[in-house]
Amino acid sequence: MLVSQENLEQVLQSSLQKPLFCFFYDESAECQGPKNAVTTAISDTNEYVSLGLFPLTDRACLMVAGQIGLQQVPTLVVVDQGQPVAMLEGNEIVTGLQELLNKFMPSQADLLMREALQAEAVGDLSAAVTKAGQAYGMDESNLKFKFIYARLLIAQKNLKQAHALLDDAGREEKASAEYQQLISALTIAEQAQNSPELMELERKYQQDPSDENAIAYAVALAEAGRKDEALELLFAKLKQDLSKDEVKKTFLDILSTMNGDKLQSQYRRKLYTLMY
Repeated sequence: MLVSQENLEQVLQSSLQKPLFCFFYDESAECQGPKNAVTTAISDTNEYVSLGLFPLTDRACLMVAGQIGLQQVPTLVVVDQGQPVAMLEGNEIVTGLQELLNKFMPSQADLLMREALQAEAVGDLSAAVTKAGQAYGMDESNLKFKFIYARLLIAQKNLKQAHALLDDAGREEKASAEYQQLISALTIAEQAQNSPELMELERKYQQDPSDENAIAYAVALAEAGRKDEALELLFAKLKQDLSKDEVKKTFLDILSTMNGDKLQSQYRRKLYTLMY
């Protein structure tokens, strides 16, 4: 945004909502490269920071430059909550701009985790788990990311992966209330995986391994989060006879709920190998 007497107060007030990058410049050749760099890096649609262009040919902009104590042109000053918090001068603007932006903008991992939480909010748990896993993979030292990812895995009933994530916790991590809550949730989920109803279906299947009993047991296993066991059970049936339509349908239905899980692609390849 080009700053002038008319909009100066409005532009400066905007720093209360998000950091304002103030670029002070004149018409000299030294300003052209840095000006191109900042206008390319900070678009008008940027959600996290905004850019104000302060031409020193404007009296109001010159006054602001004097108040800041500008020493040279061009200069880039970051104003946050009405206060100058960072500055780059001359050629530093081009070389140091990205590093400075990174301090005030979310990382790719932050953005992915936000998308994960948004996906969870609208009920798309598979997408939430996938994005949270990607975010955690980019920043494995971030405990907040780790705990969100573990919570989503437990909600998805992917308990083996949740265990793998939480079992390597350090002393400080284990002492946190959030870790203890996750362990409690994991314990309850594991107990549900071995419910009397599931055990009864297992007993029936072992006594009579019919397609009907296999499907009922596999569905119960999948609902308890033991999808790997469910897929293996049904795939064994399909290897015996690929024309078992109800078995195949159940197998594909379970696969369709596993977006982002590596087992999905593995078992799809196995099925295609049988078919072709």
